Amino acid sequence: MRLHDLAETYIDYERALGLRFRTEIKELRSFCRAMGDITTEEVKPEAVLAFIAGRGPITARWVQKYRILGRFYRYALARGFVSSSPLPSQVPKLPPPLTPYIYSVDELRRLLIASDSLWTPQSPLQPATMHTLLLLLYGTGMRISEALSLTLQDADLAEGILTIRNAKFFKERLIPIGPRLVEALGGYAVRRRQLPMPAGEASTFFATSTGHRLHYEWIGKQFRRVRAVAGICRERSARYQPRIHDIRHTAAVHRIIAWYRAGADVQQLLPQLATYLGHVDVSSTQQYLDVTTELLHEASLRFERYAQPEVRHA
Repeated sequence: MRLHDLAETYIDYERALGLRFRTEIKELRSFCRAMGDITTEEVKPEAVLAFIAGRGPITARWVQKYRILGRFYRYALARGFVSSSPLPSQVPKLPPPLTPYIYSVDELRRLLIASDSLWTPQSPLQPATMHTLLLLLYGTGMRISEALSLTLQDADLAEGILTIRNAKFFKERLIPIGPRLVEALGGYAVRRRQLPMPAGEASTFFATSTGHRLHYEWIGKQFRRVRAVAGICRERSARYQPRIHDIRHTAAVHRIIAWYRAGADVQQLLPQLATYLGHVDVSSTQQYLDVTTELLHEASLRFERYAQPEVRHA
């Protein structure tokens, strides 16, 4: 059996189970192209390892590819399409996970101001798109993928409710938003409707000049430009720089800090935050407590250093 045919059979099988399978489909088809037009038994372990490893240092992408191909070959083995798996038997030690960058309120303001740097005569709406997107991400804690999938009809601004349909774990949810964000989204929606709307009200809220969905890669590139203009970066030795996805983390941490300052019972409120963020369970949300504790501790130390001279001279 040809490798490509097996991959397409497997994709049809997963889709029949109701899985969206987008990332997996992309990786599997990329794997088939890398292997070439060969049969399943002609796949060499060294070629598979080269595909998984890619170029550069080992990252979490290594494990992602490994898991996708592992599931594929378990399917193939169980049905007798292959006699053995060509996957490597051992997973290398991965670098430590990414540490979210928590933007300060001042840095968020600088990002919003720096959005104006994206203006071009060909895309005059580009600054407003980035500006509104940043407000949405911070105001709701949405994932960037959810924001880019949002449609005009999903934004019920009269009721102040956003419907998230393309969530990470296939769970539709409703997000209430405040009047200031409603106003910002409403102003942008007026300008957005002046662009083409290929699917009518089902067209994406954030769109290209032709009215189609924006790609994450493009947004990431534009955000890096904005971040550079805003002068926001980690130390030079860092493996990675602040990302647009970190605004989601920032929104969660800022909310927890606000609860602490208000004297609220954070542990009791955490499940509500988990639901709002679209987490499967509260354990995913609890990671923000550690980040919050570190930030509050650092702020406390800074205040102590500031106050000590005043205390000595009192």
